[in-house]
Amino acid sequence: MKRKKAEASQQPFVEEVRRLEERLYGGQLNEEDRSMMKSERYFWHFRPSHHAATGLLTQEDIALLSQPDRRLLSVGAYPAFLERLLPELGVPRAHILLADKDPAIMTCADTIEAVTFDLLDPWPEIGTFDHIIFPESLCIAISDRMREEGKVPSGDRSASDAEEARYLAAVLKQALRRLRPGGVIRANGPMSHPNVFRLMGARLEEDGFPIVVESRRFFLSVRGA
Repeated sequence: MKRKKAEASQQPFVEEVRRLEERLYGGQLNEEDRSMMKSERYFWHFRPSHHAATGLLTQEDIALLSQPDRRLLSVGAYPAFLERLLPELGVPRAHILLADKDPAIMTCADTIEAVTFDLLDPWPEIGTFDHIIFPESLCIAISDRMREEGKVPSGDRSASDAEEARYLAAVLKQALRRLRPGGVIRANGPMSHPNVFRLMGARLEEDGFPIVVESRRFFLSVRGA
């Protein structure tokens, strides 16, 4: 019930984002699916309004990030449809840092600062942030890396869950090191079994990073405990 009330309270914000995306990206919207942009370079991307609807960024987040000295890190941001819309909502461009392993991130968002790195490799020194988001990249990057390294055990769910939890914990540990007190990490896309999140949380706590996890289908939120 609480989740439904929260979704209802965000609906005017979602509609505002939808109006903005129609103005900014009208020719790039998938007309057959209101959650998607048109396909690009064999990849698909969600609309900014989809991210607003899932709770990746809320109206309250926008109010916070609009305040002086606040910072948002978006990892796996290319082509930054969501992030390029945020200044229209009042978030200064100087408060946003984009990150992606694709070098195209450096030129896709005009004056918004950007860096290139693979989220599964060591992160550069980029400061600290009030919000860290993974709009679409987290589960895709982990599954791709597991396949590349042959870490997808055939028919062994427990081994597969353990490997996925290890990769996920490694990424979140790097994000938690860069999260300011009271900050939050959110990701759209994870389809992980609850056992993965349990194992991930245990790994992080063992390493001195106790967390509070909220998860549901295609969504993950993590805060320091």
